[in-house]
Amino acid sequence: MIMGWMADEYASIQGQAAPAVITGKPIALGGSVGREDATARGGFYLTCHLTERLGLPTEGLRVAVQGFGNAGQHAARLFRSIGAKIVAVSDSGGAVHAASGLDLDALLAAKAAGQSVVQAEHGGKVISPDELIAVECDVLAPSAMEDMIHDGNAASVQAKVVLELANGPIMPEGDRILAEKGVIVLPDILANAGGVTVSYFEWVQNRQGYYWTLDEVQSRLKTIIETEGDAVWSIAEDKKVTLRTAAYIHALGRLAGAIEAHGTQQFFTS
Repeated sequence: MIMGWMADEYASIQGQAAPAVITGKPIALGGSVGREDATARGGFYLTCHLTERLGLPTEGLRVAVQGFGNAGQHAARLFRSIGAKIVAVSDSGGAVHAASGLDLDALLAAKAAGQSVVQAEHGGKVISPDELIAVECDVLAPSAMEDMIHDGNAASVQAKVVLELANGPIMPEGDRILAEKGVIVLPDILANAGGVTVSYFEWVQNRQGYYWTLDEVQSRLKTIIETEGDAVWSIAEDKKVTLRTAAYIHALGRLAGAIEAHGTQQFFTS
């Protein structure tokens, strides 16, 4: 809602509509369909695309979601849609766990009612938020705050893959420990880029004055995420580095190319 107000205020100053000035607007004010679950959907597309390379099972995938806000809830829904079991979930009120899979509908209903997941008829047991990090699973998706995995708990992670849906959920020392354990981290710069990608789509649509369908938005997002996932994976394999380092190499390479394309004369003249 606030994004719509900001766009309106800018339009008032300029004396004309300018929806492309900001993204994340309500659809009625020039926002894009598909924005609500874009962050989680990007991470979901990435994980599914790399499933074989990550060594994840194609059936019976077990997912633990740390943080059950927008990204966490949508991630749980999306993974369930392919038959995954949501084995653990946490929010600010606590955490719940069931090795056989939680009742996701009950958890979502509790959140919609303004309750914590621990108040839901979840079909599991209540655990501490710290215990969720150590739950046995295939994918651990930290989806809340930064610095949630650190040198004090990284060694307890039993997941094969950590999907960073939050910004900076793993501290550098935690990253090192996970790498030594052989846990693959899908880094936030790539894994949660779905949100900013669909924001870019919104800007493009505003500039064109032509709006895409939900299928078009999701198809374009899937293509971009998978293409960049392949590129980062190839760099990681070629240079024998983590996916996070590979993502930075990929990004810096693009910046270097853009700088070089401007020409180098300025560096040799006074």
